[in-house]
Amino acid sequence: MKVHERIRRYIESNGLKMNYVADRSSIELKRFYRVINGDSILSADEYEKICIGLDVELNFFKDKFLVSKNKTA
Repeated sequence: MKVHERIRRYIESNGLKMNYVADRSSIELKRFYRVINGDSILSADEYEKICIGLDVELNFFKDKFLVSKNKTA
């Protein structure tokens, strides 16, 4: 599962509104929706802002998405 999908799932499972999270994250609403829907790439800065807006640690999604795809390394 991609990062934006994990963030979306977290938002929805906690009963939060997308516009509320976008506002708390200081990300323009249209841009936020593009990122959350996977229509635009999530930058590191935006990821940090979203984590701050959700009041979670920056490594909150770490174990879930920072997995090496190169299993032979």
